[in-house]
Amino acid sequence: MNTKFLVWAAMGLAAACSSDPERDWANAGDDLKGAGRDGGADGGKGKADPTDVCGKHAVKANSATPDMLIVLDRSGSMAPNGNDTRTDRWRGSRDAVVQVTGEFDDSVNFGLMTFPTFNPSGGGGRDDDDLDVAVQCVAGSVNVEVGPNAADAINGVLQPMRASGYTPTAATLEAALEVIGPPLSADQGLTSPKYVLLVTDGDPNCSADFMGGGGGGGGGGGQMVDMRARTETIAAIQKLTKAGVRTYVVGFQTGRTNFAEQLNMMAAAGGTGETMHHSVENGNDLANVFAELAGRAKACSFQLAAPVDSTFVLVTVGGKPRKLNSQEDGWILGSDRQTVTLTGQACSAAQAGEIFEVEVQCDPVMVI
Repeated sequence: MNTKFLVWAAMGLAAACSSDPERDWANAGDDLKGAGRDGGADGGKGKADPTDVCGKHAVKANSATPDMLIVLDRSGSMAPNGNDTRTDRWRGSRDAVVQVTGEFDDSVNFGLMTFPTFNPSGGGGRDDDDLDVAVQCVAGSVNVEVGPNAADAINGVLQPMRASGYTPTAATLEAALEVIGPPLSADQGLTSPKYVLLVTDGDPNCSADFMGGGGGGGGGGGQMVDMRARTETIAAIQKLTKAGVRTYVVGFQTGRTNFAEQLNMMAAAGGTGETMHHSVENGNDLANVFAELAGRAKACSFQLAAPVDSTFVLVTVGGKPRKLNSQEDGWILGSDRQTVTLTGQACSAAQAGEIFEVEVQCDPVMVI
């Protein structure tokens, strides 16, 4: 991707700019905050105090290393004897995760949660087929913490597992927020962009109303629908989005099922700008989609050299201004005020090689 970043590049507006060209712009966001809203030196006409850092300054940025927590369904319908197509969805999913985490091990911080919780019993580390419903509905827990070079650990954890149990998606995503929601700092002390990659083949169930009594991934039309689990799952994803964690939803052989629209609503709630989930038919498809999403997370996330006030920041891709907090064609500023993530068309344009720039302005930025 062709990116262009300048550190100081003051351009015009000289009358309103600081007379000291060496003054640090790092606190410009705090200095300018209120210049256009609270009046400043000119009684509220929208110009900053001449003694403040002002002007059109391009901000230096570097590609950020994103954190991606893989939330992987290993319920019974992932096994060939648990779904209508007789497909070994578990092996396909497991192999795709191992392949792609290995490929992106140096550029994405991965972690892993599988659900329901893996319950080893006896030799071989397999689940007990006779576990009661309450155990089969236990939310997933962390198998591998999010961090650099996690591929080998993820591979080692997945190998002894097999598909078993129900689909406690909502409770697992609630737990995922506790794992990836708090700030995780890189070596330079900056907060990384955060993503959840949910891979599932079934309708959410395991609410207090059903406890696994329907909505699996077999694809049949006569299964009971756990509406409470559906609602709780979307609410859990919305909590992740509110915390600055974006969620991608991938379904294994889900495109023509009676719960495809539910997965689409989950995808739309994920804060990625997508309105449909990614439906894959086999492990190769999943590996390709996973690689695309991991690459997108890496290519569209940036760390600024210092915190900024979003009110005075102009983000352009290919010379076109992009809108703050727009999921379709815009950008999001992380809670640390240093992480910029491009979304929708802006992300696609950056991936295609368009120049990406972040500039601190004198006046509040309004992009329609």
